[in-house]
Amino acid sequence: MFWGSAFKPFIVPRFQRDQLMKTQLKTKRIWNFSAGPATMPPKVLAQLGDDLINVDSTGIGILEHSHRMPTFDRVLGDAIDSCRQLGEIPNDYEIIFVPGGATVQFSLIALNLIPDGATADYPDTEIWSAKAIIEARDAVPTATIAVPFEGKKFHYDHVPVAGEMIPTPGAAYMHYCSNNTVHGTRFHLPPTAAPGTPLVCDASSEIFGRPMDWKKHALVYAAGQKNFGVAGMCVIIAHKDVIRKPVRKLPSMFSYAAHLDAGSRINTPPTFAIHAAGLMFRWMIEQGGIREMEKRNNAKAALIYKEIDGSGGFYRGLSRLECRSAINVSFRLKNEDLDQKFAQEATDAELDGLIGHRDAGGIRASMYNAMPIEASKALAQFMRDFMRRNG
Repeated sequence: MFWGSAFKPFIVPRFQRDQLMKTQLKTKRIWNFSAGPATMPPKVLAQLGDDLINVDSTGIGILEHSHRMPTFDRVLGDAIDSCRQLGEIPNDYEIIFVPGGATVQFSLIALNLIPDGATADYPDTEIWSAKAIIEARDAVPTATIAVPFEGKKFHYDHVPVAGEMIPTPGAAYMHYCSNNTVHGTRFHLPPTAAPGTPLVCDASSEIFGRPMDWKKHALVYAAGQKNFGVAGMCVIIAHKDVIRKPVRKLPSMFSYAAHLDAGSRINTPPTFAIHAAGLMFRWMIEQGGIREMEKRNNAKAALIYKEIDGSGGFYRGLSRLECRSAINVSFRLKNEDLDQKFAQEATDAELDGLIGHRDAGGIRASMYNAMPIEASKALAQFMRDFMRRNG
């Protein structure tokens, strides 16, 4: 509803908005295989659309609500509670929402967790872990950022296996990216750090897509735009003893402890992103929770890997078999021209976002938690048809 001397009240009855949303979602949606921002469930999108205008029957939209008022108290509380339930997160781990994406955390983690003169291990398994190394070194130049595994030497086709990585004794932590989106690799088990060294995990591309062994981790972080909502916000899940004790005095916006003490509201937080996250958490719980997400993700990936493995070399995966991702399936065709033709024809067939990352080329199908299996079936069918026409 809009008011003003030159305007008459403008009201779209709720049943009309609902019908319009259903029609648009039914007739105008295509399959979105983008690496992020990524697919969201129609049910969540419809609720967000309604809440833009009127959330909780307050007559005010979520974008307009004060972050200090009861409505947002409820939104934030629901998001934290649903996150804990979905992720099966122990009570001795804190949950906060912070502004910015995962790249912001590359610096903040180092600032909060690496003392001057200490060492932290950062195995390099792809572009995002490589960027984390650079940012950590710049953030704390008085510390040592050790790289016990250099995946670039292997064209990032695998994560370290036994004997390939020698962790640093006494390291403050080991930072790793659990699922690597560009080349489509994954740690099927957490890496082995030196005894007593906790893990810090960038789980942006697979958080809530499979269970996490929380007791091995000091901190887990993830950006919202792949698995639980929209860009501009990260969730930080950290043990109380870690998050409450930064290793140096920091400006409040850089300090996880300060964010915790302020209840994720040092300043005006990304309110819409937090609301979207809460709705996504609840949607995943309704679908059966984290184990159901894992089951679905494995099934979606298996459909595409079956086409790759059965193509006689027409399609070639970028990752080794033993560390394939169930979230991002990356592959190439015989040459770059065929890659481009595949991507264009797929787009024409309403299979969007399949062009591979610039660092790897080829094709990449990103199938995050909200992607239905029907999309993977459609892509598998397209792959068969394309090979028949071009093989």
